[in-house]
Amino acid sequence: LLGVKTDDDDFVKTISPFDLICLQESVEEVQLPGYKSWSNLRKTGRGGGVTTLIRSNIANSCKQVNVTIPSDCSLNVVVLKLPDHSTGFNVFIINAYVPPANSVRKGTINDPIANFEFLQDLLNSVKQSPQDEAVLCGDFNARIGNHNDFVEDQDDDKYIFKGDQGALEPLTIP
Repeated sequence: LLGVKTDDDDFVKTISPFDLICLQESVEEVQLPGYKSWSNLRKTGRGGGVTTLIRSNIANSCKQVNVTIPSDCSLNVVVLKLPDHSTGFNVFIINAYVPPANSVRKGTINDPIANFEFLQDLLNSVKQSPQDEAVLCGDFNARIGNHNDFVEDQDDDKYIFKGDQGALEPLTIP
């Protein structure tokens, strides 16, 4: 459980230099000294859930953006608006967890296409002016269409999926 990780000195030492921390698969509220926390946790089952931590001195001007998740989506999302008072523009931080395509959440519909369409619409709608920026981060349980994300019977070579070509290609590592 992630809550236990915040008791792990090495974990805290690793994440504490950062002003913004986006966690996924958080199953309980996460509190860290010196940070303000926003979470959207799964109501039932294991896994999923997101928590966004922002250093307290920055979080004072931060506001959570209310998001309504459509009934055909089963993702977790936290959206925060960070205003830049010197320019008047905003940065929107979107922290999302999209369940695996074959995941079944009790009492919910898991439509992978609807989940990603929702995120695309959210990215397009959250910005209030052309100068605003949106940052999407999270665990998207990446999909690659109908193709495997690995090469069967190939142990020694490294491969990468090239989505625009719909195939796995050798990856040259210098």
